Amino acid sequence: MIDSIRDFNLTIESGKIYGLVGSLGSGGWLLSYLLAGRDTLFSQDLKLSNSQITIDGLPANNELLKSISCYIGEGVAEIPYKKFNSYPSKLTWKIRKIKTVADQILEGIARSENTLTLHEIAILFELTGINEPGRIYSPLEFNSGERWRASLAIGFAFQKKLFCAPWIEPHGIEYILSEHSRKYLKILQEAGAAIILPVSNEKY
Repeated sequence: MIDSIRDFNLTIESGKIYGLVGSLGSGGWLLSYLLAGRDTLFSQDLKLSNSQITIDGLPANNELLKSISCYIGEGVAEIPYKKFNSYPSKLTWKIRKIKTVADQILEGIARSENTLTLHEIAILFELTGINEPGRIYSPLEFNSGERWRASLAIGFAFQKKLFCAPWIEPHGIEYILSEHSRKYLKILQEAGAAIILPVSNEKY
């Protein structure tokens, strides 16, 4: 993996989608993870101490990357991937202060002064249950196949400028790049966001 990304340079521009082409373990997923601020940059374990990520010419740290990035499939205002048995009922959601998709979108609107409403963002990303107690009022992990676009909607509400995908082949990447789902990526592009997708083949 280290050999695969040695001497690697990439300039990311707003409004563009980037496919990081390489087999699983070749470093694309790692780079996407780092850009999302999900790990300590260039730790000794990674042996990348001579490398650098900059934003507008200035060195970036994890906190800065987290402030501009959304890791696709996860939330922004909540620690992601809690086990389902961590909150089996709405009562435990409240006791443990688990945020729903709607909660996170509303927090994003408030923090970023996004001019759109919860209802408008839900319509843009075709989230279900906005007019009744549906998926949007559940934690992200309960959104099943809708989780991907719900995550994009949360990042959009926070006005994130960089969306980084995990390794989600084969089914996840086919869903995100399908003719139906490309419109969600278009929304992000038009908002000035860049998108990073680790993929195994140039066909994507």
